[in-house]
Amino acid sequence: MSTSNSTDVRLGWVDSPNGRGTIDIIWGCILTIFLCVWTVLTLNVPSPDTTLWAFTRTKMRWAVIALLGPEWLLAMAGAQWSIARRAKKQFQDGGIEWTMRQSFFADMGGVRIKLEDDEFPVTSKHLFVLIKLGLVKPESFTPALIEDRSKADGIAKLFTIVQTGWFILQCLARLLQHISITTLELSTIAFVVCTIGTNIMWWAKPKDVFVPIVVKIDRTLEGLLAMAGPEVLDPTSEAINWKWSPLERFDDLRPNFLVDVGQYLPCINSSELSQPAQKIRFRNDRFPPLERDWLLGHFLMTLSLIFGAVYVAGWNISFPTKSEQTVWRICTVMLFSLVVAFWAVDAGVELHERQKKLSIDEKLAVTPIRMLLYTVICLVYVTIRLYILIEPFVGLRSLPAVAFETVQWSSFIPHF
Repeated sequence: MSTSNSTDVRLGWVDSPNGRGTIDIIWGCILTIFLCVWTVLTLNVPSPDTTLWAFTRTKMRWAVIALLGPEWLLAMAGAQWSIARRAKKQFQDGGIEWTMRQSFFADMGGVRIKLEDDEFPVTSKHLFVLIKLGLVKPESFTPALIEDRSKADGIAKLFTIVQTGWFILQCLARLLQHISITTLELSTIAFVVCTIGTNIMWWAKPKDVFVPIVVKIDRTLEGLLAMAGPEVLDPTSEAINWKWSPLERFDDLRPNFLVDVGQYLPCINSSELSQPAQKIRFRNDRFPPLERDWLLGHFLMTLSLIFGAVYVAGWNISFPTKSEQTVWRICTVMLFSLVVAFWAVDAGVELHERQKKLSIDEKLAVTPIRMLLYTVICLVYVTIRLYILIEPFVGLRSLPAVAFETVQWSSFIPHF
């Protein structure tokens, strides 16, 4: 993007009645980012006593996380897609018709079982066992029933697609006509790249589900565990001494962030680790492992690298001062390098685990060495991200005059 010229006339705030103004740049970018972030968020089923306002606050917190690390949200969506696909394959191999949407629905806490003495959410793996034991029928949570609880807003998605498409089209047109774009617009393009990938990963996941499907089973928890077979040596003890799920013999919800890392973090309230808390809902910060799939891994890696490369592509964008341009260049190169480092660490740990021949259920989501390396990467990354988020707005105080020129759409019409 050769848009830098030290002799450019620079302007501060520019009104918009006669063309493209400062407010047009800000509004177009903020609207696009907000729509991308808000519509892509697909959170787990909240606890039964959660109000709409409480759910909105939770969604706002996750929106902030998405702003700080959109590629992290992409990785989490990819991990959830991965575990949903494994569940779908498990059902199909067992001769049960099952879809990705049903897998997502169960793994987000959309299905609860009500026993004679207990009630709690179950995952797809739990459901598979319960169906095989004849305690639950697949007809209890058909795609139609799930769709009835999902609140996907087609109008909001359509508006997001239209706004995002129009924004990208304008930026491409400006580049083709050698008209400057701003760092704020460049940052918006990077967000769009990640949210497109996140949307693909979460496409089948039901959105904004408040009411789970409750399935009654006329058994006690101890009686249910006793039905599992002779390998359950002491169902009475198992029904009392579980840690992460009453049915953790079939799926202990591992690996996940809360289990492997969260219990060591001071910011996690100890009550969140209690048995009653596990019976209420599945937390949103469960980060299941990525299935080692060549296509999925390369898809996520490619998008995250494109995300970092978009910022580096603004190497020659004009800044108010030379020092700001230098800091921007350093930060964008470091950002791209950290993305590369993340995937290098991931590949290195995977190679180490493969040599030890561990199954995916035996692996920790975050091993100690990976935790250390990720902590260093994250600390540097967040610092850089904060600068990259703030600088585009600070830079609006002085933009080259060419940044306020409008696209001449008529030039794209063939003349004969």
